[in-house]
Amino acid sequence: MNDVMIERTPHLIAAEINLIKYQTNHIVLTNTIEIGRRLTEAKKLIPYGGWGKWLKESVNYSQSTAEKMMRLYQAYGDKQPLAQSAGEQSQEIPNLSYTQAYILLGVPEEERKAFIAEIDIVDMSTRELQKAVDERTQAEQEKNKALEQKAELRQALDDEKEKNERLTKANTNLSKNAQALYNANIELEKKSGKQQNELDSLKKSTSYGFVDRLRKDLDSASVKVKSNKIAFLYENLERTIKELKWELEQIGADDPDTFVAYKNNVYESLIQWTRDTLWNKNY
Repeated sequence: MNDVMIERTPHLIAAEINLIKYQTNHIVLTNTIEIGRRLTEAKKLIPYGGWGKWLKESVNYSQSTAEKMMRLYQAYGDKQPLAQSAGEQSQEIPNLSYTQAYILLGVPEEERKAFIAEIDIVDMSTRELQKAVDERTQAEQEKNKALEQKAELRQALDDEKEKNERLTKANTNLSKNAQALYNANIELEKKSGKQQNELDSLKKSTSYGFVDRLRKDLDSASVKVKSNKIAFLYENLERTIKELKWELEQIGADDPDTFVAYKNNVYESLIQWTRDTLWNKNY
């Protein structure tokens, strides 16, 4: 007898079952992709509004089922060509079931190959694969959120830097203006002193009318000095009020209660200062 009897063992039976499963999964996915290819072709030919009716009457598919098949074709069609035999396996696509292939649509196409290479997809259950995809999606979302927060922080830092630069420039200009006003006051005071000396000298050698004119000139110079001082103080007061208003507006968005409290205090202080300093004087 030349025939060799192979002993039927559970291990052998399991191997045969897994081979059949492998072939079945491959054929189901390949056929599904090819159906998706033809559905995509048909949809381009059917007039607008007739797609759902054609699916129901011609191939008995719901639009959701057809959409899944077309998505599988769009994702894997070029990697699973029509001429590929059922016994061959695409290098881009391992032995996937229909459900596994559809779950993998949750991974961007440009990252799908690397993702498949990182996991043991052959021995994974559908639930395990879905979990792996979900975890990857969550990790990507957290990564993108962290990048967004980093970008927002960078923008906030840039805004703060720009604000500081503006304040520094404003302070520099203020210092220059203050120095210019100070120098002007010094010159006016020198001029006033010179005129006073001239007036004292002329009192001894000129008529009263001439001396009186000099006195008026001196009074005018004194008024200019005081006016410049008032202008200097007013400019500083106005700038301080503007900066206070700007800072209040900045805190208003984050802390409305603090904004209202300080705004009321500032308003009451200004009113009280105006009443006490100006309106109680008789001019």
